[in-house]
Amino acid sequence: MIGLLQNNYELLAMFSSLLGGGALGGLVSTIINRKENKRIKKSEVVKSEAEAKKEDVSAAVEMMGLLERTVSHMERMNDYNKANSEELLKLLREKDGTNEKLKNDIKLLQLQRTEDHRRITGLEKAFDRELQWRKDGDYHYCGVEDCDKRQPPLGTFKRDPQQR
Repeated sequence: MIGLLQNNYELLAMFSSLLGGGALGGLVSTIINRKENKRIKKSEVVKSEAEAKKEDVSAAVEMMGLLERTVSHMERMNDYNKANSEELLKLLREKDGTNEKLKNDIKLLQLQRTEDHRRITGLEKAFDRELQWRKDGDYHYCGVEDCDKRQPPLGTFKRDPQQR
């Protein structure tokens, strides 16, 4: 290979100039394009920031939509709860009125029951008294009208006022 290089010195010179020129060209290109490369990097940074802000705005818009849906749902629920609470209060008032009426009816029925019990007790006592009087009367009753042994004598049997 060394022999090949010695014979083709021109090829070696051309090869080295190509390599050296490329490196020198790269250096010159870097110096000349330095400002443009900075602008490109800045524009990439600005572009990535813009994309990030765009994503933030998109997320904020989505959150606002979600918040609006939540608020509208809460308003519907509040309206529903208000209507139900008013209806429940109305039913509760009706129930309280019915309960008061039923309590008054129970008191009246208890008074009527007490009065009926008192009457029944009185009638039972009167019945027992009458039964006792009849038993006593049957015992003292004599079928013969002109009997001297009749006890009590005819027309003189009187009931004891304490027995009433």
